[in-house]
Amino acid sequence: MTYRIVALEGVDGSGKSTLLESLGTSLSERASVVRARPARALSNAFRRIAEDGRPEKLYQDALPAPFRHSAYLLESAVQFRYEQQRFEQADFVLFDRWRHTWAVYCEDVVEHRDWFARIEALLPRADVLFWLRVDPELAYERLVARQDRWVDAYSPAGLRAKITGLCERYEEVMRDSGAVVLDGARPPAEVHAEAVAVLTSRTAGSVG
Repeated sequence: MTYRIVALEGVDGSGKSTLLESLGTSLSERASVVRARPARALSNAFRRIAEDGRPEKLYQDALPAPFRHSAYLLESAVQFRYEQQRFEQADFVLFDRWRHTWAVYCEDVVEHRDWFARIEALLPRADVLFWLRVDPELAYERLVARQDRWVDAYSPAGLRAKITGLCERYEEVMRDSGAVVLDGARPPAEVHAEAVAVLTSRTAGSVG
């Protein structure tokens, strides 16, 4: 591949989208940048099928998690084919989430586990993987403040429990991932500066 893959991971409310936006702007000053998300087409399709415009209903709760995990792997296996031309025009492909998301938000693949493991092994590795680590309560407060769609779907106690469980799962999944851990509780400008410093040290040329 002629481009570098930079991927961001983190629970909803971790500050991931804010960092994605600032990194995209920063990188674009000195390089060609494409933004992407793994298995975006299927996520959108699942939302249309299961939610039908109802804010209180989430496709993540309506469709079996192992099925979603399997489907995302399949789409990702071909995503780097059908988006090859777009990606190869860029110096950096900046991914909003990476395949660790599925290990956190979906249950493990059950049927044909070995087959899907081989598919996952064929997927490219991120050149730099960032994980925005954040306390569950702070993530909860941010979701409420921005009136996230999850606020309509869960009670306050239910949403807190959901976020706490996801944060705990991230701790397990990201332990041996090799990700660069960023403190999502810090001011966005500080998180951005640290991420840029890492990118500058790990990629050719400055991305300041």
